[in-house]
Amino acid sequence: MSACGQTDIARIQAAGVAVGEARAEQVLPDLPEDCRRLSYSGVREGDRLDVAVLKADAALARQNARTLRCADWYGQLRAGLQNGPQ
Repeated sequence: MSACGQTDIARIQAAGVAVGEARAEQVLPDLPEDCRRLSYSGVREGDRLDVAVLKADAALARQNARTLRCADWYGQLRAGLQNGPQ
């Protein structure tokens, strides 16, 4: 009986090593350049207040859309790594 227990432990350890090696081989892709881009409002001195608000709102909308794209990309990447190669 004790021999079976030792064999199981050795087999589990070997499987753990194999999984660790497989994970170590996974190389993450580079972050898309779009995810590194910053947004600026484009508001200039002398802009009317209504124009400045519209520019700032448009810049915020662009940045929010970029953040959502990048979060979605990361979520898909993470899900793919958790599922492993298929």
